[in-house]
Amino acid sequence: MNPSPNRPKDRKKIRRSTWMPALLLVYLFGMTVWFAPELIARGETARLIIVFLSEVFIIVLLRFFLLKRERQQGEE
Repeated sequence: MNPSPNRPKDRKKIRRSTWMPALLLVYLFGMTVWFAPELIARGETARLIIVFLSEVFIIVLLRFFLLKRERQQGEE
């Protein structure tokens, strides 16, 4: 039985380890574009860079965690 009756059989399900980090990266870049000019104008460039890099690091950790979790669930 097909677990999702509305999805055609030839379409592959997008894994959570792909779509969640991608969505968070889009959100991060959107927030950066929105707030960066104001932060740079106030001289808070270091804060902008530190927050951006820390969020990228967290998203990369999330990706590896989700990949590991998917592999463990696949082995069961």
